Amino acid sequence: KQWYQRRVAITAGGKAHKDSLTHQLIDYLMGEIDGVPKAARYLFNLYMSLKQYREAARTAIIIAKEDQASGSYRTAHDVLFEMYQNLLKHKIKIPNEMVHNLMLLHSYILVKLHVKKGDHMKAARMLIRVASNISKFPSHIAQILTSTVVECYRSGLRASAFSYAAMLLRPEYRSQIDPKWKKKIEQIVRKPDKTEEEEPTDPCPQCGTLLPQTTLECGECKNTLPYCIITGRHMLKEDWCECPHCSWPALYSVFVEYVADGGTACPICSVVVNPQELSLVAEPNLYSKLGEAAAEG
Repeated sequence: KQWYQRRVAITAGGKAHKDSLTHQLIDYLMGEIDGVPKAARYLFNLYMSLKQYREAARTAIIIAKEDQASGSYRTAHDVLFEMYQNLLKHKIKIPNEMVHNLMLLHSYILVKLHVKKGDHMKAARMLIRVASNISKFPSHIAQILTSTVVECYRSGLRASAFSYAAMLLRPEYRSQIDPKWKKKIEQIVRKPDKTEEEEPTDPCPQCGTLLPQTTLECGECKNTLPYCIITGRHMLKEDWCECPHCSWPALYSVFVEYVADGGTACPICSVVVNPQELSLVAEPNLYSKLGEAAAEG
């Protein structure tokens, strides 16, 4: 009942557009009136009703951080994605923190997709990206590091497997290691094999400099690079397509194969995609999904 009353009040406040009522609602939701701060989602809904998208974006980041800290990664991903799309729609610049956090969460979600398809190299590359930002995933540090070691080892990335295995054996994580993998992880550290092939390279879509495929920052032109929503790799201008529903970019050759193999839903917006809906984009907007092209509004 309280939830329903708050929703009604927020909707009414959004429609009324009266400063006094709005301030009262914000004070109430922030706990200024009764000393009890309400769930940030109520404040987010109010800002959305009022079309105050910048404030809504800041609140969305807070909500997603709370979900991410508790291990609700898909929920955090979807909160940021929804807000991201709203900001793009209203031509408001995307906060850098939102860009980075959504990229990390999406990379984590792609791991399951790649493992399911038996592509352990792609899974390992995404896990390396996530593990490099492990503080963003506090609820599952040991589990994520273990998965990183396992997938890297399976893929022949032995130096990376050793690096994350050594991290796992630190006192703060050692007791959390799954017994199933503990001996293997200890063995990797005791008898290190640091052989590792260099990651294949592809040209930067902006300046053409050859970069490792999963690198999303170009050291030459200093740009943040758009990433493929299926592989997590940086995009290629000559192999560019977009989801017909959310317009996020993917490598055309990969998206066609993904849909043909039965991966029917877009990995970022979760809407079903048919093969006939996909086509190459001749002149892509390289930064439309990074907020770079959005007006300051």
